[in-house]
Amino acid sequence: MKRTGKVLLFLMAFTVAVLPLLSQTSPAKKPSFEVVSIKPNVTPLGGPIRIGGGARGDRYTMTATLRLLVQQAYTQTTASGPMFGSTLQIIGGPSWMDSDRYDIQATADCSGGVLTREQLQLMIQSMLEDRFQLKAHKETRELPIYNLVVIKEGKIKASEDQTPPNFGGGGPPLPCAPASATPAATPPPPPPPGPPGQRGLLDPNYAMPRGAMSMFFGPQGFGIRGSAVPITNLIGAIQQQIGRPVIDKTGLKGLFDFILQFSPEGLATPGLPGLPPPVSTTPGAAAGAGPAPAVAADPVPSLFTAIQELGLRLESTKGPVEVLVIDSAQKPTEN
Repeated sequence: MKRTGKVLLFLMAFTVAVLPLLSQTSPAKKPSFEVVSIKPNVTPLGGPIRIGGGARGDRYTMTATLRLLVQQAYTQTTASGPMFGSTLQIIGGPSWMDSDRYDIQATADCSGGVLTREQLQLMIQSMLEDRFQLKAHKETRELPIYNLVVIKEGKIKASEDQTPPNFGGGGPPLPCAPASATPAATPPPPPPPGPPGQRGLLDPNYAMPRGAMSMFFGPQGFGIRGSAVPITNLIGAIQQQIGRPVIDKTGLKGLFDFILQFSPEGLATPGLPGLPPPVSTTPGAAAGAGPAPAVAADPVPSLFTAIQELGLRLESTKGPVEVLVIDSAQKPTEN
């Protein structure tokens, strides 16, 4: 009888110990696309190189490198999307992550209504894990950074109109969102080429749409132009070029207009993300030799000098930075 009582007590204790384990729910599975097609992007020799894309209805279409896909999947976002030029610090990765481009077409399940940007990011993460066999983790490291500070008040031009620009849709289209009844207004085309140093978007007479940011490069150097944008947008564009986090120490509020023209001197990744660096237009120059020297009367300054012309300065220091470490990745499997 005593033996039976001990067995019953043991079984009860075992049941009490196991119940909490059984009651724990398994981690929620990441959302994923219903169908994904990935093909290498083959651009004809001399043909235009296109990169980018996004969501429209139940379709997600993108031409991108692995780096750009990882940035889109893991960069912190807001309701209106990531700020212009914002980049995620990525450590490691395969040698082809910046050179190989892929055409991606995916279909989302819209039965549950409009998806959020966070859900889209998780779907892209699922695609990377499944098709690129991506394994990565986040950690914080002490790394070189820049602080952006003000050295001369009022030199960067505040926009005359401080009303927040109306983008109509609050950022890029959301997956599964219905098509807008009123299409977005088409921005005016860039002005025709003019004298050296006054070409295209460098022309101050060009009526750039409010809230717009553009990055460009050519024989006269590189450029960043903004119209009625917050200082954070400029910081994102700078960070994209110098390859380090830039911390806003300016205290500047409101919207600003600016034009920056600079040379590739001292830049980590000159040019636009995902595109090869511009080649020299100098006769006889070797392929990949970089942009031709400026032909303007005055030499084009470095980005660091051009920033000072706006009354700002980049100060080098160190600080904690959240990075994404790529442990491994493979070229995508065949469809």
